[in-house]
Parts: sequence; C-alpha cells; structure tokens
Amino acid sequence: MSLLTVVSERDDSGRLVASYTVGSSVSKRNESSSLSSSESVGVRHRRRSWRHILSNVFLPSGYPATVSPDYLLYSIYNALQAFCSSLAGLIASRAVLQGHGVGKADASATHAIFLTVVQDIFSRLTTIIAAYYLGTSLFPEAKTYRFAADIFNDTSIIFDTISPHLGFLQLSYEYPFVRYGSGSSLRIASLCLSGAFRALCGVVAGGSKTALTMHFATSGRIAGDVGDLNAKDGSKETVLALLGMLGGSLVMHYVHDTTSTYIVLFTLLFLHLWANYRAVRVVTLRTLNRQRANILWTAYKPKTSGNLADQNGKPRILTPEAVSVQEGIFANPGALYDLSVRAAPLLGHCHIGSSFSAITSGPSATLATTKSSRSGLYAPNTSEIETILEFFRDEKYVLWFDLHARSICRMHACLKEGHKPADHLKAWAHAQEVGRILNGRAPGSFDVAMSAVEIAFRLVEESFPAFLEGILAAGWKVEEGGMIAGSPRILTVGNEEARPGEGMNEDRKNV
Repeated sequence: MSLLTVVSERDDSGRLVASYTVGSSVSKRNESSSLSSSESVGVRHRRRSWRHILSNVFLPSGYPATVSPDYLLYSIYNALQAFCSSLAGLIASRAVLQGHGVGKADASATHAIFLTVVQDIFSRLTTIIAAYYLGTSLFPEAKTYRFAADIFNDTSIIFDTISPHLGFLQLSYEYPFVRYGSGSSLRIASLCLSGAFRALCGVVAGGSKTALTMHFATSGRIAGDVGDLNAKDGSKETVLALLGMLGGSLVMHYVHDTTSTYIVLFTLLFLHLWANYRAVRVVTLRTLNRQRANILWTAYKPKTSGNLADQNGKPRILTPEAVSVQEGIFANPGALYDLSVRAAPLLGHCHIGSSFSAITSGPSATLATTKSSRSGLYAPNTSEIETILEFFRDEKYVLWFDLHARSICRMHACLKEGHKPADHLKAWAHAQEVGRILNGRAPGSFDVAMSAVEIAFRLVEESFPAFLEGILAAGWKVEEGGMIAGSPRILTVGNEEARPGEGMNEDRKNV
C-alpha cells in the first residue's frame, strides 16, 4: 500500500518544469510477516526544447500572460525593420567613409574630424530643440511618432549616401545655381542634415517607444515588468544588428557601382518603412488621444451615429480593437471630424490646455465689430467674458472660439485647477458637438457662439456619464490621459474686490 503526493512546479509562463512525487510505501515481509515502511521523493524534470530556451532569452518573463496580445506580431515586424535598417545603415556608412577620402592618398584625417565635429554639433542642437518642442506630444501620439522616427532615420541614411556625390558640386549665383566644381559646401550641408535627422529620430523614437513599452507591459492578463521587457527588446535588437552586419558585409562585397547601390538601398528603405507601418498598425492602444476620442464619441452618439448604432438602436461603444482599425497614423490630432458620414467632413479644430488670452485677447472691439459679419472675428467684451465664465462655473474647463478664425470653427479649451482626464474628454466631446451644430463654420456673433455652446453642452451633459461608464467597461484607460499635447495652462477663477486707485500690473492683460 502506498500514499503519494505529486507536486508540480511551473515557471512564470505556466510551463511545467518539474514534478515531485512525495510519499511512503508499506510492504509485508515474507518470513516474519511483519510490516516495513519506506519514504522517498521522486523528481522528474521536463526537458526544455530549443523554443523554450529562445523564449526565455528573447521574450519577457511570463510571456504571453505579461504582455498585450499585439506584442508578438509587433515584435516580428519590428525585427524585420531593424534588419533592413542595419543593412541600409552599412551602405550609408560606406558612402560617408568614401566621402571622407578613405583609400585616397590626398585624404586628410583632420578634415574628416572637422566634418564629424560639425555634424555632431548639429545633432546635439537638434536633440535639445526636438525634446523641447516634441517631448510632451510623444506619449499621446505614440504610433504617429514611432513611424515618423523611421522616416527621419531613412532620410538621414539618404543624406549620408548621397554626400560623396555632392563633393563635386558647388552652389552658384547663376542659373541653374549648381555647377561642377571642387567645393564641398553641399556635402557639408548634407552631413549636417543627416546628423540632425538622426538626432530627431533618436528623440522621437525614444519617447514613443517608451509609451509603447508601457502599453505592452500593462495590457496583459497580469502586470509585466517594464525593465525586463526593455532588456529583452535590447537583446533582440542586438542579435538583429549582428545579423544585419553579417548580411551587409555580404551585400557590400557584391554591390559597388552607383546604380546597384541605390537600387539595393531604396529597396531596403521601402521594406523598412513597410515593416514599420505594419508594426504600428497592429498595436492596439487603450489610452485615449484626441483622434481615438473623436472615433469613440461619433460612434456613441445615437442621433449622429447613423448606422454605427447596434441592432437595438442603442449607442455603440467601440472596443480598442475596433478603434485601432479606424484610426490613421498621420491624422491631424486637433481636427474634429463627423465620422458618421462617409465623406467625414471637417467640423473644426480644438486645442486643449490653451491660454486664457487665446479666447479673450484679439483685435480691438471696434475693429472686431466691423469685421464680424464677413470674417467671423469678434473680441468678447467684459460682460460677455463674465457670461462665458459663469456658464462654465461648475466645469473644469472653459470652451470658446479662437478669435483669429475667419471661416473655420476653431476652439480652445482652457483647463481649470483640479482638472482630470475625464474633463479633457468631456471638453473634446463638447467641442465636437459645437462644430457639428455650426457645421464647421466660425460663428459670426457672440449670440450665435453662445447658443451653439449651450445646445452642445446640454447634449453632452445628457450622454456623457453613460458614455464614460461604457468606455471604461470596454477596456479603455481613461485615467491615463493622452488628450493634451504640450504644456497646458491652468486657470483659477475667483472673485476679487477692486480697490479705487489701484491698477493692474503692466505685464497683465486687461480683459
């Protein structure tokens, strides 16, 4: 008679690694008919296949439970684009070395160092400027900038490749403004542009890749390790770069003339961009930016969604997968479109987080009044501004029109202190309804503008609570706001008693 206990041991991916058999057996002796017992622990290790080993080395710990479902397909396309980029980069590197005079007796190492320094200066300056202007836009528009980064990288490769041929050309003040000569100004300009675009690629790719990494690590069945995912991605990129160098060495051995070089180069660049486009298309982000919010709200509105409603006629909540199919890579993030119509007409534009001066400062009142009937320009006076603020007293935003919009409906949403991502979404839905009421045109007077804002607000106020509850149930991450691009200005609205004889500081605007 035996009593056995089986203990199974699995790794973080759920694979069976080993099994332990713990138990005791009781046996009867033949001669004395007495009983004897023995205890044992049996261990059986499961053999690991080569697929299991590669998975542990190159895939995140706990795969596939710790990453989003779109991670594997994205990684495949990302691997293909990285391989093509490595091959194209070798062609560009050879062209740069040729331009520096490698293999020529009259080549100067000092001149090559000088060009490298100038190129590095442009690269570092571009890094600083790009981080300042684009830093806050990388997370909301991660897919757009992830694809744009590779366009910048390919542009840098092209400038590097053509740089040796520009050493035999120089600029001229006479038509056709370029002639053969010994000048190298065009070559220096090409190398500087190459460095600038490569630095721009680094800034944009770094920020957008971080946003995608967070998506992959936080959208699985269980929370993943961002650090481990980054490390495993680095391992894959290292192997792909090595394979690219080995393949590039073979290509460089057979490709020498200019025609074949450019044929191979542009073929690789085409495959590189195609793979990157497919990579960003398969990503299904669950955070809301302005374009995805536009798609969601248009599909939800029962009076404007048309055939987008479900079979019961109820408002439709789109899943992240359904929105991912509809969103564009290079769509204007601030544009408001009526997606319920096949042609998707433009309803206007809206910027969230604007300064209060964007809706209160403009031309003088007299000039605005004379032009309002034909250009849509008007500057609200003090009482009108008070009316606007009073209307939005209980909201965390103030929505009003751009004073410089002549024909198209352009709006600004100024945020108040204590605003949250849900307030950004509500302001965006409000702006979309205003644009639909005005049919995309700028209002010609304060009364028309105020009426459109009031009607649109009632429509949004009626539907927004159910809409917010529905998108949360559909899997959208509303609290991880991505509706704002840039550094928003925050308003604090309060009352202050004006004292006689005291004026405002000179650097403040009178509104």
